[in-house]
Amino acid sequence: MRYGSISGRKTGLFVLVLSTIICLFVQAGYAESAKKDIKVTIIPHRSNLGNEDVYSRFFAEMEKETGLNFVWIGSKSYDDVILKLKNGVADIGYVGPFAYVDAQDSFGVKLICRTLDDEGLEFYNSMIVTRKDSGIERLEDLKGKTFSFTDPKSTSGYLFPLAQLLKTGIALSDFTDIKYLKKHANSLLAVHKGHVDAGATSFTAIKKVEMNMDDIRIIWQSEPIYRGPWIANTSLAEEKFQTIQTAMLKIGELGNPGYEAIFEGLTTKGFIKAKDSDYDNVREVVRWVESR
Repeated sequence: MRYGSISGRKTGLFVLVLSTIICLFVQAGYAESAKKDIKVTIIPHRSNLGNEDVYSRFFAEMEKETGLNFVWIGSKSYDDVILKLKNGVADIGYVGPFAYVDAQDSFGVKLICRTLDDEGLEFYNSMIVTRKDSGIERLEDLKGKTFSFTDPKSTSGYLFPLAQLLKTGIALSDFTDIKYLKKHANSLLAVHKGHVDAGATSFTAIKKVEMNMDDIRIIWQSEPIYRGPWIANTSLAEEKFQTIQTAMLKIGELGNPGYEAIFEGLTTKGFIKAKDSDYDNVREVVRWVESR
């Protein structure tokens, strides 16, 4: 009995030590994995599931290129993306120019890169549209009509169109109803289906909808605006920031083998280096609107 008891205690001690070692290895593995996690959020061009799906090929390529794990963090609005970056809930994010200026000037972010379209263009335009059969031919005709914006932090779906409306002498109170439809495609479709008389959207929305653009009249379009940037919160380690930036610029070089498959379903087709002053025209419009 005495020898059996000692043996049992030795076995129990061995199991305890082994369990502790295994636990420590598991914890170390989780900790190491967490160090490699990069939490990603973007403005809601689509539903969260839709965005996660269409960006999956790109982030799979980013993981191969960087050795980092990219974890998707959903967002409800442009402001929600900014807040997640500010509070460290997300490490990097894709935002519009207005959202970038707001984030940079409010709490500071790191500018990773700007996006390019399928023709390698760095710019896009805001526009105000109506149906050709609406009887609306110019901005002045919008008084007493219904109107749609996208998100109050959208550059082309709110800020630039709002500024132009105000310059034309049209206040928001001049509309009989205003809808905020979040997505650029939603605003364009609402006009096409007659749910509103006119609306603000981006030229990029045309590639996201299946509809006859011959039914649509563009009654105003903005000056060129640099396409939206990818940004990182300031707490992201510089080594990781550089790794991510280098990988994005490499993967997003137009003409790279396989890049068409990587960006399938996205209006973004590449990346280019950026500087803060690229968005000074957006700052000018923000200051002008705020001064009214």
